[in-house]
Amino acid sequence: MADLNKLLTPLFLSEKEIRKIIELMFFSYRDFTAGPDAILDKINFGRAHHRVIYFVGKKKQITIKELLSILQITKQSLSRVLNQLVDEKFILVSIGNDKRTKNLSLTKKGLDLEKKLSAIQINKIKNIIKFADEDNINGFKIILYEMLNEKNKKKFDQINDL
Repeated sequence: MADLNKLLTPLFLSEKEIRKIIELMFFSYRDFTAGPDAILDKINFGRAHHRVIYFVGKKKQITIKELLSILQITKQSLSRVLNQLVDEKFILVSIGNDKRTKNLSLTKKGLDLEKKLSAIQINKIKNIIKFADEDNINGFKIILYEMLNEKNKKKFDQINDL
């Protein structure tokens, strides 16, 4: 285990120290996604499928337009992934308020996959933060939030009813 004192430095961070943060983010994200990636790989899905499953599961009856806004991907990119998820019965597409609007929801199969993928990440976070105090956790959340641009802060606030 790394000596945490070697990771902690004064507030005036040098480029070398900031590069450590970049590397920590890279390695932590890779490890954070490794468990779900292994499950997705077995069913020939990738992280794009995971993102769609996650956000369709987060909001019942999310529209394609809302999902595109959250994911910030092209219709073409979403179409490829969404078609696979619909064809393999993870997502159900229904007509919204008007015929032009399409709502997405998870099927039982989709809910099961979302719970399985999220459980891995939830447990990973729980196991890590159980050793941190509330100030550490809140500080971490503040740093992550402040890394978002204004548009993404608004989107995060919106999907979390903040």
